[in-house]
Amino acid sequence: MKQPKVLGHRGFRGRLENTLPAFRRALKYADGIEFDIRLTSDGKLVVHHDDSFYADGSRYRLRALSLRELWKLHPLGRLVPTVEEVLRSFPNVFLNADVKEIEAVEGILKLVEEHRALENTVFSSENPEIVKTILRECPECRVGLSIVGYSSVPWIPRLGGMSSIHVPIDAVSYIGYRPLVVLLRTLRRRGLKVYIWNYRMNELAWVPRLLPLADAVISDDPARLRKGFYVRDLSEGGDGDVGTR
Repeated sequence: MKQPKVLGHRGFRGRLENTLPAFRRALKYADGIEFDIRLTSDGKLVVHHDDSFYADGSRYRLRALSLRELWKLHPLGRLVPTVEEVLRSFPNVFLNADVKEIEAVEGILKLVEEHRALENTVFSSENPEIVKTILRECPECRVGLSIVGYSSVPWIPRLGGMSSIHVPIDAVSYIGYRPLVVLLRTLRRRGLKVYIWNYRMNELAWVPRLLPLADAVISDDPARLRKGFYVRDLSEGGDGDVGTR
């Protein structure tokens, strides 16, 4: 059985997530990294999950700040990396670039091509319009839709050309375990890769049960995943019947 890839979710989830130190730490245990892409007011692509941050009691929107202003005001300062820094720092590393804003599409495609990282990159987004735009602008790119709730599911058959679906483990809490298994089986039968990721669930409790139906695991803590159960449970096949019915 082929072992699914392990990707570090924002490198490592926590205070330093989406920074170069988090990515370096993740790559000691993971096969690649997942990170989020946003734009500053001066058009710089930066790695940041939310569209804003709090500092000194005030909320700041990234799109209202230049890159220099972002570095000056953000609690992490210069540790907030540009996408170019990530591409330059991690050549030949498998990347999952989660594009948060449609205006960032042109820039990220250009950067990835300039750094000759297209073959190592999967683009994803929870926004169907961003997925459609990437597919239109780069038909050869590997692109996936991130499911964030019931509203995402009807888009799956409408987005032709996708290579993957990025499914939250958290779906088990609102559709149930067996329906989630059926969904993952159905996606794979349609030729789509399945990336499972975590929002607020205990990944150590759920990932082993879903491994037979995953092509990649986007892990909050790749070290714990690798050291804890990953190789052992994969060799044992997780839930014995999950991939066969």
